[in-house]
Amino acid sequence: MTQKIQSYELIERVGIGGMGEVWKARHIISNEIVAIKSIFSEFSNDAAFRHRFLQQTTTLEKLNHKNIVRITEFIEEPAALHLVMELIEGQTLDKLIGEEIGPIPFEKALPLFIQILEGISYAHKQRIVHRDLKPGKIFVTTENIIKITGYGVVRNEGRVKSSQTGTKKKTLFYKSPQQARGERVDEQCDIYSAGIILYEMLTGKLPFEMSGTMSDFTLMNKIIIEKLKDPRELNSDIPEGLANIIVNATKKEKSERIKSADVFISLLKTEKEGLEKKFPAAIEKVKHLPKAKEDIAQNATEAFDEEKQQQLENFGVKANSIKELLKGRLRQKEIKATRKREPSKGEPYKGQLKGGSPKKKKIVVILSSFLWMALAAATFLILYSNKTEDTQWFKENLNVDHYRNGDSIPEVQDPDKWAKLKTGAWCYYDNDPENGKKFGKLYNWYAVNDPRGIAPAGWHLPALDDFAELAETVNGNGDAMKVLGHRSVDNTNESPAIFAGARDSIGYFFDLNYVPYYWSSTEHGTTAAYCMVLLYHDRTVTLPHHGKRYGFSVWCIKDN
Repeated sequence: MTQKIQSYELIERVGIGGMGEVWKARHIISNEIVAIKSIFSEFSNDAAFRHRFLQQTTTLEKLNHKNIVRITEFIEEPAALHLVMELIEGQTLDKLIGEEIGPIPFEKALPLFIQILEGISYAHKQRIVHRDLKPGKIFVTTENIIKITGYGVVRNEGRVKSSQTGTKKKTLFYKSPQQARGERVDEQCDIYSAGIILYEMLTGKLPFEMSGTMSDFTLMNKIIIEKLKDPRELNSDIPEGLANIIVNATKKEKSERIKSADVFISLLKTEKEGLEKKFPAAIEKVKHLPKAKEDIAQNATEAFDEEKQQQLENFGVKANSIKELLKGRLRQKEIKATRKREPSKGEPYKGQLKGGSPKKKKIVVILSSFLWMALAAATFLILYSNKTEDTQWFKENLNVDHYRNGDSIPEVQDPDKWAKLKTGAWCYYDNDPENGKKFGKLYNWYAVNDPRGIAPAGWHLPALDDFAELAETVNGNGDAMKVLGHRSVDNTNESPAIFAGARDSIGYFFDLNYVPYYWSSTEHGTTAAYCMVLLYHDRTVTLPHHGKRYGFSVWCIKDN
């Protein structure tokens, strides 16, 4: 029996995501072929979600741009919600990058990416921020037209289906540092995400390595503090000017970032024009992006005349066709990776230790470094022994539900209520009291900073300086967890560091038994505060700042 959604007949399911299924459908009167996104019942039956979802109908009606998937209709049913939109024939950008040809040559990437920015720019002028830009939400049609989808879908990132865990983790790579800290989302967050997308288009890789064991929090911490790898290290064919634009689009502080999508477009068009003048033959010939490496041969063009041949030689490869040009690039990379430079007459091999050879100098530097490291280690042991005597940390995570004056601190379980908090609150990890017995409570920063006091009598909360001293003591010791005393799940170790998990600013729990992090009493602006994080893989203490609605553990220091 044919399934129907009101006036639409469902033809086939074409996709599934964290919040719903996408169907190819036909209008039974007009015969128009469309796509329908049906929201999962666990969301559509949520009254708060439904309210926010329906509020967006007016907003999405404003979006009418060639590079944004057009939403034509909303369908509300007693137990279901549906979005009707234009059906796109093509493939998503992530498949184009990952499954087909890997890095996209900049000659082709720029026209595609400029279309992405034109769609973003149009939405920003309508005061609409996407908030979740990534290649999986960008379609490339069979005519190489960009179509951005995902505008207006209610954000509930902490409640996606478990089958989407890997996809969700990759989604985090495109989040801006401001989003990772739980701060206000604005147009600059889209600029950062777009910069990461361009980075991936041109390199075929994300700027941070992803492993199956990496926690969400570790990844978010990398986004906040770790410098992105130069894209030219991954693809030497990227022009320097283009690499600099990517760097400026992905600055950690939004005040240093490219100011708008329009400015981003202008910079890229200027760079593109310069490249076209420098490499006119190569730019002209690469018109069609092949769907797979095997298709390159089918798109090869006729032989060039002498002038075009010279241009290609200047471009770095001697070739008679685009087919040979692309093959030549791969050949050059292989040669660079394997070729050993032979010395000219009278020139010693650099591998020989002669006179002031680079290799000899390198050995001297290494030996000197070892001596300095030994001296630093000795100094560290002296300083560390003194610091541990001066500072006494609480032996367990804080687990109180009252302020020092006796007033109650409310427990908040509901994620929607948690996301709106501006006053103190606590919760157990996963709202499970059993977790409280092992790991204590998670508090938002409003509870930490409440003037009624949350620390027991005779104790106080650590400030940023206290954690900075701890970081100075721990980092470089080789095993931060050993210094802090990583307590196992069964709490057999008499030490303070408990891997208690956390709750983000929209109510999502993560990282139990993986990464400990603790609030400091030091504020960072009006919406964030500093915290201490122990990174499991790096075995180091870091001091990022996160939104005040995050739920973190609390350590206390004994008063002097």
